Amino acid sequence: MKSTCSEQQLREIACECLEFEHIINAMGYGYSLLNVSPNDFVRRCNDCVNWFGGECVIYQHESKKTNILLES
Repeated sequence: MKSTCSEQQLREIACECLEFEHIINAMGYGYSLLNVSPNDFVRRCNDCVNWFGGECVIYQHESKKTNILLES
């Protein structure tokens, strides 16, 4: 499934997600200045281990809510 959300929406969903785990952390490298710039680090759905190309259940649920709000 292709993301239908904007970059801002991907960030907002990830910021509130309790299941978010950044792929860098999951790979065992941890967060360090060697692999994550503090200036560039943001939580985005598509940087999460649960993303699966947009198949994440939380992302799908939240994006549907966002799209309904935008249509009304």
